[in-house]
This record gives sequence, C-alpha cells and structure tokens, in this order.
Amino acid sequence: MLDSWNAIGNKLIALAEDFPEDKYDFRVQKDERTFAQNLLHAAALDFVLIRSVFGSNLGPDFGQGDSPSRDVFKTKADVVKFMQDAVADGAQVIQQQGDAGLDKTSKFFRNRLAHNSYIWTFAVEHSAEHYGQLVVYYRANNLVPPDSRRAQAQQSQSPAARVIDLKASDGTILKASYFGAAKPGPGVLLLHQGNRTRKSWDDEAGQLAAAGINTLTLDMRGFGESGGEHQRWPREDSPVKKTWADDIDTAWQYLVSQPGVNRHIIGLGGAGLVGVDNAVLTARRHATEVRSLVLLSGETFLPGQQFLRQASQLPGLFVVSDDDEDPPTEEVMEWIYGISSNPGKQFVHYPGKKAPWNGFEDTQIPAVGTHGTDLFKSHPELPGIVVDWFVTTLITTSGHAAAQPLASASILEQFELPGGVARVTQQLEDARRRDPKAQLFPEVVATILGYDHLAAGERKLAVEIMKLVVTAYPDSADAYDSLSDAYLADGQKDLARQTAEKALALLDSYTGPASSWSDTEARRKLIRDSAQQNLKQLGAAR
Repeated sequence: MLDSWNAIGNKLIALAEDFPEDKYDFRVQKDERTFAQNLLHAAALDFVLIRSVFGSNLGPDFGQGDSPSRDVFKTKADVVKFMQDAVADGAQVIQQQGDAGLDKTSKFFRNRLAHNSYIWTFAVEHSAEHYGQLVVYYRANNLVPPDSRRAQAQQSQSPAARVIDLKASDGTILKASYFGAAKPGPGVLLLHQGNRTRKSWDDEAGQLAAAGINTLTLDMRGFGESGGEHQRWPREDSPVKKTWADDIDTAWQYLVSQPGVNRHIIGLGGAGLVGVDNAVLTARRHATEVRSLVLLSGETFLPGQQFLRQASQLPGLFVVSDDDEDPPTEEVMEWIYGISSNPGKQFVHYPGKKAPWNGFEDTQIPAVGTHGTDLFKSHPELPGIVVDWFVTTLITTSGHAAAQPLASASILEQFELPGGVARVTQQLEDARRRDPKAQLFPEVVATILGYDHLAAGERKLAVEIMKLVVTAYPDSADAYDSLSDAYLADGQKDLARQTAEKALALLDSYTGPASSWSDTEARRKLIRDSAQQNLKQLGAAR
C-alpha cells in the first residue's frame, strides 16, 4: 500500500513542481477545475481520508470540504507544499499503523465504516484519476509530463538488447535478441512477418521489457541474420514446417531458461502470414504455458484454426487495417478473430481504403506501412495497446482478459432462445471446471438484457438471466441488486428481500468493487438507493 501511495503521490508532486506557474489557472473547459484546483482537491481529499484513518487532524487548515480556495493557496509554491505535505503525512500514517492498521475500520463517506485498506485504495485511485486529468492539461498546452519525459529518456538510454546465437537441431545458427526485464516476470516470444526481420519488433520488445516482460525476438531461418535457406511458408504440411517448428522451439527453450522468466506464463506475438501462423502453432504445441496471443495482419491455416476454436482459455488481440498491402488480410483476420473461442478476445480494426492485390507478403511487394509491425509507425498508439494487452493478460490477470460484448455475442444470443440461459449456465459451469476464473460474457451487457426482458413483461426470463449474472459475478453488489429487481417484479418477495440485503452487505463490506465494470461513488450510491428502495417496498427498510 505504501508503494502505491508514494508512487501516485510523487507523480502529482512532479506535475505540481513542473507545470508553469503562469498556467496554474488553466482549464480545458470552463466548467472544469483549473490545474491548481485539481491539485488542491486531490491533496485536500487525501487529508480528509488521512484524518479519518489517523483519528485526528493532520496537515494545515484548508477550510471545510475538499476543494480549498486559491485565496488560501495563492502561489505555485503554496500548492506544491500542500501536495507534498499530503503525500508525506499519508505515508507516515501508513508506516506507523503497518499491516494491522489496514485491517481496522474507520469512518468513510456519510459516516459509513470501511476497512482502512479500502480507504487507502480509494485515495490512491482518486489521485490517479486526477493525475490522468492533469496529463490532459499538459497535452492541451503542448507540454510533455515529467513521467513521460523520464520514460522517453530511459528508452533512449536503455542498454542494447543482448544478441544471441541459437543453434538449430541441424546446426544452423539462428539470430535472436533478448530484452530482459529488471525483475522476474513472464516472457514473450515475437515472430516477424515474411518481408521483415526480428528488428521490426525491437521498439515493442524494449517497451515490453520496461513493463516487466522478458522478451525474445527471432530471425526465422533464411531471414535477417539467421543462417539457412529462405523458403516460402507453405499451406500444406511439409518438412519446412517441421524445421521451422524446431527452430522456434529452440528459441522457446532459450527464453524459458533465462533467469527470472516464469516459464509457465508466456505470451506469443506474430506478424504477417509467417508470424501469425507460427505464433498460433507454437501456442498449440505449448498450450499449458501460453497465456496470451497478439496477432497482427496474418492468417493461420487449418491446424491453427482448429486450435483457436478449441482454446477457449486463450485470450488473443487481433489487429488489422482495411488498407493492408496484402489483401485479403483484413477479411482473413476478421475470420480468425471470429473463430477464436475466448470471450476476452479483442479486435483492433483500422478503417481505410482497400488496397489492390500485387503479390504475397514475402515476394517483395512494395511496403506502404499498412501490414504487420509496419502498423506501429502509421498508428503510434498501437505499441501501447500491445504492451497493455500483454501486461493485462500476463501480469495483472494472467491468462485472462475481461469478457467483451463483441467476442461473446454468440453466448449472449443464446439468452433469446428457448432453454438458452440454462445452456449458458451449463457452459459456464463446464468452463469453470477447467478454469475457475473463466467468464463467458460481460456483466453489464447481460444485466442490460435482463432489464430489457423485464421491461417487456418477460419476468421469468429476466429472473433467469439475472440469476446467471449473479452466478458469473458473485461478488457484484450490482448483480444482486438487479436480481432483487427481477424477483420483486415477479412477486418473489422473500428472494427479492434476500438479494437486496446481499447487495447492501457487499457494498458495506468494501471487499471489492461494486460491479465488474464500475466502482465509482456515484454507481455505489445508485445501487444502494435501489436496494434500499426495494426493501422499503417490502417493508424491511434498513
């Protein structure tokens, strides 16, 4: 907790110290807080929460509420010191109270009791929200935030990747580059497209290593600096495929043998036909270790297609551009995205004018920046999307990505069919026998479907849907409140009372978010008011 508190606090202090004083009263829109007011509010709310946990007043007198006046903090130096004091005093309280203090309860908003761990987490998240807003203020003034400048400097000064000679089973020397992370973590193997080499992944690999992911790039046999004869990638099984599989597994063994690499949490990235098909086939050979895929502008043949259909546990990020220089890549990528059976899969689709077909990717057709890793230059936000995807699926929620509406459309469509909710319930049970954390659909969309049926007078079906949402998201106060609404509409008063009380109990426990998709104070209030209204109707107000 102390690390999280100091990390976001020091970021806000850096902004406060760095931003020009003559722009301290800048605001993006007239009804928003100014730059200075954002900092003052963030620090003041920190003090409000610190005082609640500590049990007495700390810090300066800034008046009532959590939005101090600029009349009190007139200069940049005043604002900076206020921010510094808030961060320092909070850190001191966390240190003094230790882990035992996190388990205690204190008064939170509206005098409700909450665990101190939740209060500190709320404070950190609140500061992070304002940090994000202040970064927008920087960009609106054509300024680069300090944290971004440091990241850019670190990237430019980062040590060169370690170039590796790997010996294939037939003695051929394969060239690879290893980008080691600063601390132990997962690994990623990146495979290039047919008209590029491993160096097309260099910048991305460096960013992944900086994010804590050990990354290896490989020149395929006959490409770049690797030895061996260049051969076209065949559709049918042939000795070439066996040779390349052996080469990639040689690189795989190098990656997972490196100190600090968690060999049980590996991601694969592939670009173009060569990279995508080989990435999918490598995941097929190492299905228990591969937790995530990134596929750019390519295709996988029948064995890969069959694997993606079966690998419901494997989240994948699929990326393509309409103007891909190697049509029909766009149509094929849409197709293999559709084949993938994981409900957390994501599709990044860049619109554009369809390009004429001039040849295959590995036949020296002119490159115009619309295929595979070339997209990193034409779409500068894409490298960050890829890094975020791997961080989410390899570190934050290893092997999982949140269920997406588009990806789970076929599941959600079953709700409308006779017996469909029961079938999806069984599918969820089957999926959770394989993976206890599996999700087949997003909570919010399924809940909306339930309310749609409730509005149409289909109360029994609405109850079925809401019960399934609770089964899928048992820690969601929102899900229990929605089920209470359905029970109440259906005349099942005892169950309506029980589920409303469960929603309130979950809100009061502060052991988790109010729902899988939102945990704002406004959302929590809406859920609380709804559950209490149901109890009032039932004559059991709390």
